[in-house]
Parts: sequence; C-alpha cells; structure tokens
Amino acid sequence: MPTVTHHSWTTMRILRPVLTSLLTLAVGMPALPAYATPLSHTSQTSSSGRERIHRHLQDLTRSGTVGAQAQVTDQNGTWTARAGTARAGGSAPVPQGGRFRAGSATKMFTAVVVLQLAAEGRLSLDAPLDRYLPSELVPGAANITVRMLLQHTSGLHDLARDLPQSKDLVRTRFRHYDWAALVREAVARPAEFPPGTDYGYSNTNYLIAGLIIDRVTGNSYADEVRSRIIEPLHLRHTIVPGDKTSIPGPHAHGYLTLHGTNTHRGHAQQVDITQLNPSMAGPAGEIISTTSDMDTFLASLASGELLHPAEWKEMNRTVATDDPGTRYGLGLKRVQLSCGRLAVGHTGGIPGYATLSFTTPDRSRRVVLSANLADWPADPRIGDPIDKILDDAICD
Repeated sequence: MPTVTHHSWTTMRILRPVLTSLLTLAVGMPALPAYATPLSHTSQTSSSGRERIHRHLQDLTRSGTVGAQAQVTDQNGTWTARAGTARAGGSAPVPQGGRFRAGSATKMFTAVVVLQLAAEGRLSLDAPLDRYLPSELVPGAANITVRMLLQHTSGLHDLARDLPQSKDLVRTRFRHYDWAALVREAVARPAEFPPGTDYGYSNTNYLIAGLIIDRVTGNSYADEVRSRIIEPLHLRHTIVPGDKTSIPGPHAHGYLTLHGTNTHRGHAQQVDITQLNPSMAGPAGEIISTTSDMDTFLASLASGELLHPAEWKEMNRTVATDDPGTRYGLGLKRVQLSCGRLAVGHTGGIPGYATLSFTTPDRSRRVVLSANLADWPADPRIGDPIDKILDDAICD
C-alpha cells in the first residue's frame, strides 16, 4: 500500500481512498475478544467464512483500531460481529448496533438526491455548473458538469488535503466550516487535470453538489436527504448532524494520537476525537448512522426503491480508478472481488472512524463495517483486514 500524505472522508484496494487520507502510522492495539450475534434464523451457516471475518475484526484491533463492528447478510441470514472495545483502555465492547460517523458513505446519499432531482427534470447531469451556481464560485464552471462532480472527473483540488491535522485538528475540531468558503479555497488551487479527462477523488466535488441541491430545491441538502431517504426508509438511527458535535445514543469512541516533543513529557498522547463539528465534511462525509440503517439503505438502493432504472443505470456508469478491479460511478464504487462477484457501495473515513458499506447488485450478500480508530490519519495496516472482510462477506 502506498504512503499517503493527506486525509479525506473515503476508505485499500477498496480502502485506499479512505486511506488516500486515512493514512499514517498509529499505535497498535492489543488483541481483544470478538462477539457475534445472529439477527435472523440461520441454518447450515458458513462457519469458515464467519470465523475468518471474526479473525479479521480481531486483526483490526491489533492494527490501529480500538474496536469494530460488522453486519453481514449471506445465504443463511443476517448476523453481526464485534471486536475490541468502545473506548481505548476500557473493557466494555463496541455497543451492539451503536452509531458511528459514516464518512464518505455520505456521498451515496448526496448522489441519490442529485439523481432524483435529475429524474424530476430539475437538473441535468450533463449541464455545466454555471447553470446552477454563480460562475464566480468555481472558475471554469462552464466546462465542469454535474456528472463530473459525482464521478470525481472534475479535476478540482481536494479540499480535505488542506484541513487541520494533528494538534491543529484537536484545537479547531468544534469550528463551523462554510462550504462555499471551503470550495473557494479549493478551486483557487491548481486543478489536478482538465475536466473530464481523468479520475481524481476530491471531496470538493460533493460540497459543490450539496450547494447545487440547496440552490435547485430551495431547501438545505440535509433536509432533502431527510425527506427523500431517511424518512421514507425509516432510518431511525441515521442523522445529518450539521453543526452538532456529539454522536447521540450508544456509540464507540474514536481517537487521534499526538506524537512529538510538545506532548506530555514527549510521550504519545491519545485524544478522544469523537466529538467534532462535521461541517468540515458536509455532503461529502458528515452522516451518522448504524450498521443496520446503512444495510437498509444499501438494499433499498439496489432494489430500485430510491431510484428509477434509468437513474440507477447512470449511478453505475463508471470510470477507471487508480486501483485494479475498482471503478467509480456517481457516488458509487464498483469492485470486482476475488471470486469474480461484483460489489457496489462506498467506503468512508472521518477523524475517529472508518466505514465500509457494500452489497451485491442482487442484494443477496451485503456487509457494513464501522471501525473506531486509534489514530487519525488511520494506520495503513487496517486496509488489509478490511479488504478481507469485504471479500469474505461477499464471496463466501
């Protein structure tokens, strides 16, 4: 896995875009117990696959996470597993069904709203940005389309590279971020490539998409996500937090580890980063959810409950990424796994948490994972067990 020098809100072959930002070394964690609970009747279970997933979860606790939880649907039913603890140094397990910050899995929600608006004729995927936003907000907006935003082919600089890290992140974590101001700062930097000529993951794209939703509907992007997705699907534990800094209800805690001479007596200092203002991520990565709610969202998305066939087809129109076997559509990753099966979904990373949310197109196999991190950016070693969890969940 390559060394990564900036952070974002997405996650390895699969995790690499979480790790295109989650990455730098964190402290390892000791082995901790794993817990498993069936959610529905199971007959002859695939014990080998499930045992491997349990081992991978335990590996995560030795590789830079404090704990992790997963919900898996396979041919025998739906079940959950947990490993590690809810707090660093604690003994209580990760709460069953606890909430977590979903990071860039938020992009699927934002993309669905945009695609619904396209189906209603309120915007066009192939229209330039200056049809919907002031041209001065994004220089060259006439050459960038809505589709390019959702597909990360705009070439725009990724604003996440410029956000505070380490001690500065701890100091400013309750700050409110204005999305238009973040966009202006990002687009003032040189573009990565001419619009439409390449793929380059950029959270800037989705902040602009959120601003377009605001302008087209007259409502906030958050209100549109609630009314179009969260409420119809009865995702009772999913919230768009805005400036709210706490995670309500049971949840595991995520951390950031400070290193260097300015820490207490020069020793590493682990800081609980669970509470922060997620406006830094907004439509690119702010949603809080649970494994069950994310699973319901994935199943509903793949079933056609959220999008008409034409828009679902558009969401699955992909371009190549830097990772073999992984392509990117409109807010959706498509991954070819070791068994040849296809999985669609997204990864996510935000200070304190890494997320994986994938389903087969026929919904027969699904997996949602949340890991509460020991450090941010995340230890790159978490990529291997998370990739293995995805592969075993879909392929077994």
